[in-house]
Amino acid sequence: MKIGWIGLGEIGTRMVKRLLAAGHEVTVYARGAGLEEAKAAGASTQSDYAALAADSEILTVCVYADEQVRGILFENGALGAMQPGSILAIHTTGSPTVALEAGERAPAGVSVLDATFSAGPDDVSCGKAVMMVGGDVETLEKAKPAFGAYAGEIHHVGPLGAGQTIKLFNNLLFAANLMNTVELLQLAERQGLDTKTIAKVLQGCSGGSYAMRLFQAVPVDEMMTRARPYLEKDVSTAIETAKEGGLDVSAFVATQAYFQPRK
Repeated sequence: MKIGWIGLGEIGTRMVKRLLAAGHEVTVYARGAGLEEAKAAGASTQSDYAALAADSEILTVCVYADEQVRGILFENGALGAMQPGSILAIHTTGSPTVALEAGERAPAGVSVLDATFSAGPDDVSCGKAVMMVGGDVETLEKAKPAFGAYAGEIHHVGPLGAGQTIKLFNNLLFAANLMNTVELLQLAERQGLDTKTIAKVLQGCSGGSYAMRLFQAVPVDEMMTRARPYLEKDVSTAIETAKEGGLDVSAFVATQAYFQPRK
């Protein structure tokens, strides 16, 4: 398939390399930390969003935040340039309203999927990402040859916007688990215990979790430095989305306060 890719962070670059290894033709937007690595792996480049979109069977957007997605799709004309029969796949974790707006503004014959995923860089490199996809089932079937290059599980979870909602809830739960894990490990550290050892032991016990697993190899401060910017964004978006739906989020008040975006 001819795939256009926008967003070459660490994970996006690994996804592109998996696509190329699977035999897909990939053209990347010429910006991002992984640009040279993607080119070395065989990717072509394009420096115009609209031109990239017009030449893609699947246009994948894998950037950081909603504002970037809006800028690429609406302000820079990528969505409007897509051709009938093509697919927009939004990998960015953000508000379901952005995916819905993209669906409403897509040209005739262009399909939109909010194709969120849960995975770290190593999961992607091994083809073990878990995808939560909202949108048309038949469209997802057409996109599976591409998604399957880096995802081991691909779940259709409902209409457009449902993928974002489930991913946000996943990240909200992960943030709560991470908060509790950090607090516990800091207590252990004040007792003179080694946090990596504690994490390794507890991961094999009933208190184990994905969050706990991360601290077996990485110090607490380092992990939180990495995770906090993403979780500040996603927790606030998840809370806003839940409130818009009339849901009670009181169980996550402490998590919301813990990951309150810093000024």
